[in-house]
Amino acid sequence: MVTLGACNKPLTKSDVQDDLKDARESMQDAQEETKEAYEAREQYYTDSRETKVKELEERSSKIDDRIKELKKVSDKSFNQAAQGDIASAVDELQDEKETLNERITEVKSIESEDWSSSYDEINVAISKIEEEINKLSQSLNSL
Repeated sequence: MVTLGACNKPLTKSDVQDDLKDARESMQDAQEETKEAYEAREQYYTDSRETKVKELEERSSKIDDRIKELKKVSDKSFNQAAQGDIASAVDELQDEKETLNERITEVKSIESEDWSSSYDEINVAISKIEEEINKLSQSLNSL
């Protein structure tokens, strides 16, 4: 934008038109960037949820593997105390797996917030600014 400064040169109609052109371009950039930010936020939400579900499912799978290992060891063991300890460990792992499965269900059921109204409000504000720029431009043309 043209600034009034030390050169004391009078502004011309062309200077103002250039400023208005820059303002229009800035508004278009703002609108595009807002759309990109909105879309990126939606994608981030989806990706985050999928990543969290995958992480929880992997932990659940590792618990399944550990339970299978412990049961094999228990089946081969003739020591009653060891079998009791293993059974207790298996119960704890199954409780942990159940908790993980509940968390997976919870994460999958979380719905995205609807930000479309905020996006619409931003677009309305940008449109109002563009209207004001057009008014300035029209008033400049009438001089």
